[in-house]
Order: sequence, then structure tokens, then C-alpha cells
Amino acid sequence: MGRRLALLIANYTYEDEGLRRLTAPAHDAEALAEVLRDPDIAGFDVTILVNEPHHRIGEALGALFHDRRHDDLTLLYFTGHGLKDDEGRLHLAAANTRRDNLLFTSLPAEQIDRAMSGCMSRRQVLILDCCYSGAFPAAARLTKGDADVHTLERFQGRGRTVLTASDATQYSFEGDRVSGSAPQSVFTRHLVQGLRDGGADLDGDGDITLDELYAYVHDRVVGEMPQQRPKKQDDVEGRIVIARNVNWALPAHLRHALRSPIATDRLGAVESLAHLYRVGNETVRGLAEEELRRLSEDDSRSVSGAAAAHLQDRPVVEAPAPVPAPAPTPVPSGPVRARPAPGTELWNFQTDNCVRSTPTVVDGVVYVGGDGGSLHAVDTATGERRWSRALDAGPVRSTPAVRGDLVYATARRILFATDTGTGQGRWDFGERRADVSATVGVVADRVCVANSGTLFVLDAETGTKHWGYAVGMTPHRWVVMDGPVAIVGNTGNHVYAVDAYSQRRKWGTRVSDSPVSGAPALSDGILYVGNQRGEVHALDTSNGQRKWRHDTGGAVRSAPAVADGTVYVGNDDERLYALDAATGEVKWRFTAMGPVRTTPAVAGATVHFGSDDGCVYAVDTATGRERWRFPTGGPVVSSPVVEGGVLYVGSDDTRLYAVRAAD
Repeated sequence: MGRRLALLIANYTYEDEGLRRLTAPAHDAEALAEVLRDPDIAGFDVTILVNEPHHRIGEALGALFHDRRHDDLTLLYFTGHGLKDDEGRLHLAAANTRRDNLLFTSLPAEQIDRAMSGCMSRRQVLILDCCYSGAFPAAARLTKGDADVHTLERFQGRGRTVLTASDATQYSFEGDRVSGSAPQSVFTRHLVQGLRDGGADLDGDGDITLDELYAYVHDRVVGEMPQQRPKKQDDVEGRIVIARNVNWALPAHLRHALRSPIATDRLGAVESLAHLYRVGNETVRGLAEEELRRLSEDDSRSVSGAAAAHLQDRPVVEAPAPVPAPAPTPVPSGPVRARPAPGTELWNFQTDNCVRSTPTVVDGVVYVGGDGGSLHAVDTATGERRWSRALDAGPVRSTPAVRGDLVYATARRILFATDTGTGQGRWDFGERRADVSATVGVVADRVCVANSGTLFVLDAETGTKHWGYAVGMTPHRWVVMDGPVAIVGNTGNHVYAVDAYSQRRKWGTRVSDSPVSGAPALSDGILYVGNQRGEVHALDTSNGQRKWRHDTGGAVRSAPAVADGTVYVGNDDERLYALDAATGEVKWRFTAMGPVRTTPAVAGATVHFGSDDGCVYAVDTATGRERWRFPTGGPVVSSPVVEGGVLYVGSDDTRLYAVRAAD
């Protein structure tokens, strides 16, 4: 678990006479520091600077972003005044800022952006509670009269979340005369309130995420000051938990249901408690488990049985035999339909042969290939076939890629483009000398596919070849895209990176002396790839240099998965590993009943994967403890995907299954 560090900058007084005439921001930064520092709420290591000169603030900024790890959480908060120079560039005012010398007496937004971009942390939070007199960006040469500050455009960056109290100018200068005013901000006050009393825990799971905090503050700020419109921008993977709800309690409706003399009310409470147990933090899980244990001794057999099943974390997949009751239970008006428990089959679809293809789910349709040589489109709600297309080129084991109205899939030596609505073929491409890669890369208007030693870049609509680029001497297994850069791996243990537009090779590296496995995982500029020796390598996508390596002890035959700073990967030793994404250190390992040769799928707090023992497992991402398992009719050789609370997975028994996952 990474460190949590916060730097709070608050400027209330200024040497510049014009700035002194403005209404200063409210003294809320100290209250925010207190709540962020509280170990029971947020647990940040907080530094606060009040009315300091720009050079002192610059030193603190450097310390905040220096020598950070990928999983560290950094938070930078600024309250004060924002100014723009003659070219429309934004500067944040320090105590010694002079309007006639912004370059050397203020904090240029560009400088802050560069410091954040150079930081290794991929969980960065920037909060600006500013009153503005200016606009930018410089590239657009916006005029001083522009009413918007465009702050979000300036602070774009991967792994970064930006919250602003406002993005509009509120005052301007003509000499030392001020037009307009810098009003007292209510933004920070609501930030503090939502964190301190837990009101920002909107979904009631005991944790306050940045998304929840922003939604909470936005609604209250607009309700109090309609002319002020907070804004948010982010580019992060997974959710960022900023604090815990220290005042969490069971919801009132759930407390009423638990006290109800009607068994059906208490039975409904079991499902609500089970949901809280699945999604809640440790405090919520503990309270939910306590109530479930109490209900497992309930007088009603249906209530006690349901509670006991959830406590065992093994929900019943098939309906149990009916238990005779001495008298019928009164039924409330209207039908009562219980939501299927996680691990319950919703439907299955019969394909033409063994399903090794990883499904792709887009707009209510799941696309999957079969070893019989066909590509299928299946309705996610009903499991009914929308269309099937016989590609007649060999087994379809590739992961379909969807762009617009086309779905792309490979079969042996050919790449096929198929209309998503009709299933009709649009075009196909193949050099017919060697098998093409099992995966393709799609970026904007181009599709990238590789075969024996060559990367081909095609027009996404027509299939016309833009060019082919020789990379390596052996067949390529996969292609993944890092923006416009196509990264390919081959059977010769090499990985190459080529720009799909400039036709320029960026780098190439030999991973090891063991063949690389299925397509890698790509996250935050790091490529995670396994090999048949059992190693997982983390490569920097900017230069191909290895950051770490971990030996699992058994052959890794499928791609890892990455979520919330953790790499999940299975091997032939029947194990699933959870590795720290920054260091490769083992967090936990789970042992299945057969080799794990599928790519895991992470949804919320659950990681799902299939095994050769014929089961799909659902495991808690934090503890590695099994939540449920679903038996298919054969070895699970297709990697699962989770979309909209439903898990889709293929099996050696020729079927595609839809299984209820956790909410």
C-alpha cells in the first residue's frame, strides 16, 4: 500500500497592494488539513503552508512529487488567487507575488504541471479553490477578456484527478483598480464537511471516493451559490478512496427490515447485508457479517438458510428442493423477485466448438469466436443469437476488437472485418504466408496486425494496407496499442514498439530466453508480460527497459490483468498471484484445483478467472479469499470478461456462459 501525502497551500495576505484589496479566501485550509491528517478519516501525511513566498512553496512542491512510487497518493491543494499574464498563461499567486513580475514571483501553472508529469505516482489529486482574474492556455492565445480559465485543459495528465471550485474569471485589474470581486468560496467548506461527517459517502459502502466527494461538493456549492460551477477532470484507472466514513451506520430502511416481524422483510435484508459485505470496507463488512450471523439463527428457515449461505461465501447456484412449511407465508401485494446471487447462471449459448476466444462486450452484444471457425454475436440480455459468421479459415481464438460498426477478428492467416449489425463481411486481410497475431490493435482510423516478422498497418474502414514494417524474424503472437504506438511480441522472446503513424520503431527488447505468452497487460505506461518459464516482466513502454521481474514457479500462458495497483496472473501450478504493480512483490496467492491459463477479469473488489478444473472462481482482491465459484461443463480455456454486473466466459464444452457477478 502506497503512502498518502498532501500539500496544502493557502494565501490570505499579499505584498501586492492590488491583491490586498481583494476579499481573501476563507480560512478553511486549516480545517481541511485537520480532517485529512485524521488517521480515522483519511490518514494523510499533511504539510500546510500559509502566506509563504513562491520559492518556499516551490521547494515544498518539489518534495511532494519527488521520489514517489506508482501506488503513492499525492494531493496538492491551493486556495488563493489566480492571475494571467499578457499571453494568457495562468499563475497562482503567492504571498510575495507582484502583478508586474509574475514570471519570477508566482507559481506558473506550467511549472506545476511539469512537476506532476515527472512524478512516478499514478494517483495524483489537484484541488484548486481559486478566485481568478485571468485565462489561458497559452497555446490558444486566449484574450484576457475570455470568461473561462480553462484550468482543466492545463492540468491534463495520466493518473491525475483535478477538482476546481470554479473556472470563470471573477475580477480584473486596471492599474490598481479592481473590477469585480473575489467572493468567499464555499467549496472548501463543503469538502471538509463531506469528509468530516461522512456525508460524501454517497453509495454507503463506508469509503469516500474522489468521484463521490466531487458529486457531493458540486451539488452543495451549486445549491448555495448557483453562479459558481465546480468542475472535475480525471484520467485514472480504478477508483481513488480519499477517506473513510467514520460515522457509517446501517441504513434506516435496513434497520427497520431487520426488526420487522415479517419474514420476507428480513429475507430482503439478507440480500442488502450480503451486498454491503461484498462492497463495503472493513468496518462495513464487520457490521454486515455480525447481522448475517444473527440472521443465520432466525426462526424462519428461509431467512436463516439464506444468511448461512452468504456467510459461507458459497451462494447456492441451483434452487434447493422446496421445504414443506406448516402453513403458507402471507405474500405481499405484487411479485417479489430476488436478484440472482453472484455465481448464478443467467443463460448459456451453444457455439460451433470449443470456445477459446475471450469475449468482447459492446452495446448489449457479446462477440466471441469458436474453434469451429465462426464469429458469433449474442444478445447480452437473453443469450439469443443475433448472427454468426463462418470465417472458414480455421479456429477463431482471437479477442474480437470493435470500432464503430466493425468488429475485427483473426483466424489463422487472415484478419476479418465484419459488420456489427448484420454479420456481413466487409473486408479481410492476410499475406497467407504465416498465421497473423491472435490480437489486433485498433487506434483511431487504423488497425494493426502482425504475422511472421512484419507489422501491418491498415485502414480501419477499408482494410487497405498503409504499410508493413519488418520487426524481428519469428511469428508474432500479439499486438497491443499504447496510444498511437503498436507494441508487438513474438515467439523469439522479443517485444517491439512501432509508431503506427510515423512508421518509426521506438524500441525493441529481448524479454528473456523463454517464449513470451499471450497478450500483455498495459497500464500507466507499464507493460506486464508473462513467459513460459513462469516469469512476469514489467517493461517501461517509453523505452522497453525492465522495471522488475517476478518468478511464479509455473508457466504463465495468458495475459496478466492490472487494477488498482495490483497485477493478477495465473500459472500452470494452479495458482493465481496478486503482485504489487510497482515492485512485483507478492500480496497474496490463491490455489485453484487446476492450471490457471486464463486472463483474470477484475470488477470492483473481485477478481474472476477460469481454471482447467472447469470452474470460474471469484476471489476477493484485498484478501485472496474465495467468494464463489461457478462450474462449467469443461476446462475454462477462455478468459472471462465482466460487464454490467455479468460475467461472460467460454468453455471447452462449446458453450458461452453468462453468470451473475457481484454488483
